[in-house]
Amino acid sequence: MTETPRQRARIETEAQITAIGNRMVDEGGVDGLSLRAIARELGVVSSAVYRYVKSRDELLTILIRDAFTQIADAVDEALAGHRSIETLALAMLTWSQGHPNRWALIYGTPIAGYEAPREETVVPGTRIMVALASLVAESTTGTEAGPGDRVESREAAATSPTSGQGQPGGGAALQPLRDGLAELGLEYDDHVILDTVTIWVAVVGLINGLRFGQFGPGFERLEDELMSGVIGRLGA
Repeated sequence: MTETPRQRARIETEAQITAIGNRMVDEGGVDGLSLRAIARELGVVSSAVYRYVKSRDELLTILIRDAFTQIADAVDEALAGHRSIETLALAMLTWSQGHPNRWALIYGTPIAGYEAPREETVVPGTRIMVALASLVAESTTGTEAGPGDRVESREAAATSPTSGQGQPGGGAALQPLRDGLAELGLEYDDHVILDTVTIWVAVVGLINGLRFGQFGPGFERLEDELMSGVIGRLGA
C-alpha cells in the first residue's frame, strides 16, 4: 500500500521525536527528557507534539522499545558473523559502552511512577533472551531451535522418569518463563531455561556493575576480557 504524503510526514516526525528523545537520554538520562524541549527543536508549539506523543510516559515507551530494538539488532548482527554465547554477551557489552544511558533506561533502576506496557515492550525486550535460549539449546543438543520447536537437552533426557535422577531446581518458579516462551512459540526443558537464566543474570549483572561503577575504576580497557572470562567460567 502506497503511503500518502501525510502518512510519510507523520512517520518522519515520529522518527525525529525518537531521535531527539534518544539524544536527550544520551546527554542527561531520563531526567533530561522534555516534550516541550522536543517541540522547540522541531520548531513547533508544544501542543503539536502531543498529536504524536500523548505524554512523557508514552515517550518513555517509544524510547524503551527503540533501545530494545537497537541492542537486539546489534546482537543479531554479531551472531550472523559467529553464533556463540560469548558473541552475544560481548555484543551487549559493546552496545552498553556506546549507549550507557540507554542501557540504564532498559536494564537499570525502574523509573518511579512508570510501568512499561507489556503489549508494546515484551517482544522487543525479550529478543535477546530468546536468542540466548536458542544458543543454550544448541550447545546442549547440537541443533538450532526455532518457533514451534520443543527442545530437550541431554540433561533432561538423563533426568527422565526412567533415569532415576532428580529434576533441576526451579520447578513452579520457572512457570512464568515457560509461559512466556510458549507465547513466542518456543518450548524448552527446565535445564535449558535454568542455564539461560543463569547466563542472563551473569551478563546483565556484569554490565550493570561496569556501567554503574559498582566495581570501581580501572576496567575501561578490560571489560571485554572480563566478560569473556565470566562466560568461560560458566562453561557457556
